[in-house]
Amino acid sequence: MGLVSVVQWVADRVPSLVVHLDAAACGRPSEAVLAEVAGHARLEAERGGYVAEVLADDRVAKGRAALGAVVGLAGQDVVLGESGGSQFATLLDAWPLERGARVGTVAGEYGGNARVLRDRASRRGWQLVLLETDELGRVTAVPPGLDLLTLPQVASQRGVVQPVGDLLATGTPVLLDVAQSAGQTSVPAGAAAYVGTSRKWLCGPRGVGWAAVDPAWHARLADPPTLGPTAFADLRRLDTTETHVAGRVGLALAARTWTPALLPVLQAAAQAARVLLDGAGGWRVLEPLTEPTGITTLRHADADPVAVRAALLADDLLVSAVPITRADDLDAPLLRVSTAAWTTPGDLERLAAALHTITG
Repeated sequence: MGLVSVVQWVADRVPSLVVHLDAAACGRPSEAVLAEVAGHARLEAERGGYVAEVLADDRVAKGRAALGAVVGLAGQDVVLGESGGSQFATLLDAWPLERGARVGTVAGEYGGNARVLRDRASRRGWQLVLLETDELGRVTAVPPGLDLLTLPQVASQRGVVQPVGDLLATGTPVLLDVAQSAGQTSVPAGAAAYVGTSRKWLCGPRGVGWAAVDPAWHARLADPPTLGPTAFADLRRLDTTETHVAGRVGLALAARTWTPALLPVLQAAAQAARVLLDGAGGWRVLEPLTEPTGITTLRHADADPVAVRAALLADDLLVSAVPITRADDLDAPLLRVSTAAWTTPGDLERLAAALHTITG
């Protein structure tokens, strides 16, 4: 899709009451996505929840196909649930790993996923192997003999892309977390499985997550004991059965209207942010200038990111404060700015001026 489509995608966003620089937390859904969610909720009230769900089957199926396409898979390879975290847990519970299996992970793993991984490893007798990384958190070596490798393509606390192509070339099955990458940077095909979310760069509603599994693994996955009975023999047996269907309908439309043409636009906005914000009010940008993500993290020698985030919000500037508990590789909290295709030069100039005022 071309530039006009990008312009239309941006124009369709619900008007924001703040300078929205926080897509890595929650993106901005379109008016059409909100109408889909509200319309399905109304249909549930008018026709009954289960009748409405059946009536939404075709739209949800098209959404599965759109999500699968993001990672080089098909609609029948997609599982739907409540969040990226819930999908990560579902796949770990289902994955065919024996006692003594060696699972590669990184210190930059999202805290919630890391806790789930440690819990499953403890209960099932897996050995967690911490991979070597450089100063930016990128994996530099993968030891032989791993049974599974799992990590985020882009971490929540750092706008750096992992060398996924190199990891796939090792032949180790990869469970790739794309919650922060799908919709803002290219996702390589070829992983054994992917987990993602609706609410970030794809700009769907909160409360919906998704996973995609290579067909070679479908039959090898166990049925997680936490899920209720299902009528499906295919991969949909891993779907959460009692769920927020209106959210799935909204995600389906968001995924279908997302376009890869957005990627260079948001990456250009991030590059502009890094140039403008590095040094603003004493803050230093941690990402390389040309890193192809919309996430820019900033560190200050003295300022408290939580307090600064609150001060910015009082001035209608929306960013995130990343606590030290977000990941094991953090030694200090950070301020996170996540630009998107809707970000304007004026937005960035206003943020830079505010940082100068607050901490300069």
